[in-house]
Amino acid sequence: MNSRNFLQALLAHETEHEKLFHEAHRLNNIQAKDNTVFQTLYNEILSNADGYLNKPIEVLTFTLFNLFRTQGTRAEFELAYFDRRRRLAALVIAALRDESNTYISALEDTIWAMCDEFTWCLPAHLNIHDAALEGEEDKHIDLFAAETAHALSETCHLLGDRLGCQVVNRVRQEVLRRVITPYMSVKRAFWWETCDINWAAVCAGSVGMAAIYLLKDSKALLPILTRVIDAMDCFLEGFTDEGACLEGLVYWNYGFGYYMYFSELLKQRTGGKLDLLQSSEKVHRIALFPQRCFLHGNQVANFSDCSRVGGVQPGIFSRLSEQFADIRIASIDYLAQSIDNCGRLAVALRNVAWLNEPLLRERVGLQQGTDFLPEAQWLIARHQAGDQEVSFAAKGGHNDEPHNHNDIGNFIWLVNGVRWIDDLGAGLYTRAYFGTERYSILCNSSLGHNVPIVNGQSQREGRAYAGQVLEISSTETEDRYKLNIAKAYEVPGLQRLEREFVLDKQKGKLTLTDTFAFVAPGAAVTERFITLIKPELVCDGEIRLEAAGKSQLLRYEASKLMASITTERHLDHGGYAENVFLIDLTAFEVGEGTSFTVTLEEGG
Repeated sequence: MNSRNFLQALLAHETEHEKLFHEAHRLNNIQAKDNTVFQTLYNEILSNADGYLNKPIEVLTFTLFNLFRTQGTRAEFELAYFDRRRRLAALVIAALRDESNTYISALEDTIWAMCDEFTWCLPAHLNIHDAALEGEEDKHIDLFAAETAHALSETCHLLGDRLGCQVVNRVRQEVLRRVITPYMSVKRAFWWETCDINWAAVCAGSVGMAAIYLLKDSKALLPILTRVIDAMDCFLEGFTDEGACLEGLVYWNYGFGYYMYFSELLKQRTGGKLDLLQSSEKVHRIALFPQRCFLHGNQVANFSDCSRVGGVQPGIFSRLSEQFADIRIASIDYLAQSIDNCGRLAVALRNVAWLNEPLLRERVGLQQGTDFLPEAQWLIARHQAGDQEVSFAAKGGHNDEPHNHNDIGNFIWLVNGVRWIDDLGAGLYTRAYFGTERYSILCNSSLGHNVPIVNGQSQREGRAYAGQVLEISSTETEDRYKLNIAKAYEVPGLQRLEREFVLDKQKGKLTLTDTFAFVAPGAAVTERFITLIKPELVCDGEIRLEAAGKSQLLRYEASKLMASITTERHLDHGGYAENVFLIDLTAFEVGEGTSFTVTLEEGG
């Protein structure tokens, strides 16, 4: 749509501004007894809102703010910062549902406190990409400054006539001063406007939605929205042609979620004339990505900084199901948190306002089969093998992906929903995690993945360190996936490292064969496997894993490999410590050409 037609669409519906996000205005009309998902979500939200009525607002002290600079930790400040956002989300939704003023005073105090904040940006994000903003921390726009601008603008749009005039006016002043005006400054473009990761959609989408709420004048709104849409186009370029999000499902939910939130509000603002969700077939393929990466129940193929489990966000999937007939969801039994850890109003409110429970129930159930994403180089398989539900995922790719882990050739193995061979996913975010020390952290290094260690060396980071697909095939009885992963290493003398997976669909057995070629004999090779289930070395050639009354056997060639098991501690994304078991199979002797075979199968 060109600028003239865009402006005409905005002008034609300017008088309908008050009706924007009309779904949220209907919360008080929803009959909870007829909607069990709504009742579950809303009861959690109401409990939180009631708890906040008598809970003091967390203070954001300088000491907390300064911890990232002095010691590189984020959690302490963010705990208090995000508690304010969770408070806002709970109180807004409770107030929309309850037409009395029970929650209004606490909500006004929360809004006022957020307007008092030194900056809406997290300390971890300040001036990282734009040193020119030094001294203008209150005008720096990161993910959470943009989200805050949106949340406060949306709150005032939906509840403005019930809030004090001073509160509403202050929100308008602060959002314009901190976000809208800096965004439209001709002096600089923010780095995220041209990136192809979640930042582009979250930041630009939040700014765009805040502008739609605050600026009724279509001529003032047009240049902002044009710029936002350009950033959204950059965001879409970060997905592979098949629609894969290399950042993983968590960041698909985050980035594509904000793409959707903005798209739907823009659609309303233009009277349906501009619908980004229907803008291309690639957007449709992106919408299908989650159903390709769920493995079993809420278990996810969690490559890169992604959680091992993922709950369904009912708002997103209700709206996608209304737009696309081929959307499927893993299960309605595993819902995302009613209000997420960061207190995103955009997510929490749409989970209840967009909820279409009957349609979601129609779409439950993922098809079994094998899926290959050629550009991402992911293979994902879900099969019924007798009484076993086998789920398997493996990847190639390269080691400069968004939220990258050095993991070329890595795989995940589930049977009946138990993660026998695992990917640790995201660790605790700190300064070191996104700095030069990133690959000294277990979950980011190839030492924390199911890949070989060659001459004591782990994989290297960078776009040049990549996998090459050699073979992919799928029949009624087996899946076969073969990669050359030698280029993921910087090991002199390593000529070839071919990794082949063969999944026996009838027996539920996985066979892994690694074939090495060196210029000379004498190399050192260790096959590493990661699990959170305590392994037991039963005898030479056999390791048993037991969980949930079931077992899997990892069998290896005892004549070629010697087994050892060690334990390391891993801090997950929430900061919780986990025991990680490293199964190492070390070669006795490595010739110029050597192969090793390992199998995983039911243990009886």
